[in-house]
Amino acid sequence: MSKKHKEAIQKQFSKTVEAFSKTAVRDTPEIQAEKVAFARPQPTDLSLDVACGPGELVLGMAPRVRFARGIDLTREMIRQAREFQRERQIANAGFDLGEVEALPYCDAAFDLVSCQCSIHHFEKPRVALQEMRRVMKPEGRMMVIDTLAPEIDSKFELHNRIERIRDQSHTESLRLTTFLQIFDELGLEIVRQSLKRRERSFNNWMVRAGLEYKHKRYAETRTLMESAIAGDSAGFAPRTQGDDIIITHHEAMFLLSRRQE
Repeated sequence: MSKKHKEAIQKQFSKTVEAFSKTAVRDTPEIQAEKVAFARPQPTDLSLDVACGPGELVLGMAPRVRFARGIDLTREMIRQAREFQRERQIANAGFDLGEVEALPYCDAAFDLVSCQCSIHHFEKPRVALQEMRRVMKPEGRMMVIDTLAPEIDSKFELHNRIERIRDQSHTESLRLTTFLQIFDELGLEIVRQSLKRRERSFNNWMVRAGLEYKHKRYAETRTLMESAIAGDSAGFAPRTQGDDIIITHHEAMFLLSRRQE
């Protein structure tokens, strides 16, 4: 990961840790429970969540596995994750500071490796997934969850333009076909797959990115989103609701294993 992009991620998530983890959270407890169940954690598992943020998935996994670990690039997110861990008195979890393209773990260390809604922040998603595969045991599983960009080129470009204006640490939301190609190149096969439509408040989405309504980038993002309502030209399926806009993220959930040669 380049120094410039690493600093962009740390800057973005240092300033938004409160909103991201408490005041404008992305997922309800029910959706978090759904993601934990999708991974089919086992009592003997050692699990790792990459780019774990404030640790919700890690702490959700902990009661279902032997030990749950999380790693994130941003020190403030790790601090918040450890605070949540203390509050909930969860003993079998731990959090490390580090980056996905150079995970500080031995080969084949984990039974279950996950990454949720973070691939679109990685400069080199294939390298990140390859690292996750490296630390996964030969008979282990990998869970990848992320938003999907539209397949149509014009929608794809506008979709990612909106995302980058909102969050300058965003690199690129991938198409479903791109995910499938990378999995195939890395020798991963899909055990389970689920595609979800996650409806979200535009205003909360902005708050989670650290943007108040008076911010220049809030106004620019909102103008583009409003212009995309007709014909759904950015793939967010936006619709107005009072002074808010309801947007939809198309989210893919994959449970993967190594392909048997």
